[in-house]
Amino acid sequence: MKPHETPLFHHNNVAVKMEALQPGGSHKARAARRMIREALVAGHLSKGGGRRIIEKSGGNLGVGLAFEAQRHGIAVDLVIGLSFSPLKRRLCQHFGANLIGENLLRAGFTPKQAITHLMKQDPDRWFFTDQFINPANLNAHLEETGPELVRQVAAIRQPGQGIILVKGAGTGASFEGISRCLRDAFGAVRCELVVPSGCDIAANVFVDHPLEGFAVGVRPPFLDLGYINAVHQIAPDVAMEGQAAMARHIGFFPGMTSGANYAAALSAAARHPNALIVTLAYDSGESYIRAAADPAPPTPQPAHV
Repeated sequence: MKPHETPLFHHNNVAVKMEALQPGGSHKARAARRMIREALVAGHLSKGGGRRIIEKSGGNLGVGLAFEAQRHGIAVDLVIGLSFSPLKRRLCQHFGANLIGENLLRAGFTPKQAITHLMKQDPDRWFFTDQFINPANLNAHLEETGPELVRQVAAIRQPGQGIILVKGAGTGASFEGISRCLRDAFGAVRCELVVPSGCDIAANVFVDHPLEGFAVGVRPPFLDLGYINAVHQIAPDVAMEGQAAMARHIGFFPGMTSGANYAAALSAAARHPNALIVTLAYDSGESYIRAAADPAPPTPQPAHV
């Protein structure tokens, strides 16, 4: 297996790409690596330099950025919405990120507004990775995740077997990158989108929900909704049932969004028993449990080499 390549586990006709096994514990590690690498090449960041990364993240991308950036001597400041899990916030700190802007958030700023405000005050202090517009986010999946998955699917797919991709979307980069690669390799691929119950991404309808990273309040900028064949609306209790089912079926307890993916994949498998259903496990549910028991981490210091 190549460095950072993750395995494909499967149960009956459901295959799960185990992105939770990336360094930093989630699929966002790929985007973090790619965004930092491209920023270094472009001169927006430098190894051991004083310019810091700033990003708005509910957890996984923040962890990925913190892990990757410290390898280059670069500090990371995160603005995390107040509604996001305090457990993931603490996990970001354990990986070395600084949490900033809370006073602005409590004053009514959105995370994006807080970043804009901070960067206006000191524009040379930060490089905003901005996962919602940064093409490196999509490129990571077009050039890494997608081709890996194509090779792995080809190894287990039966001749003539149809393929159905079932997963949620935040920025839409992983869905778009993976689906393009699968369609290029295998032709017609059915794509089914997982959303929290009550959300309608096409209609820009969003509600409060606990599936962090899905339906984040904006239409996924990288996702072409034109090829979505079906939408699964997944309630929190169904997502938790999916977590338990994945634990029983493949021996891995995932995070809640991955549980939603798996629940939707099982539903698709029941409706299409002859197809190969492909989904992702983004992160581990155990990370949330561990964070709850951990002592508060020390305040990270500015990165240095």
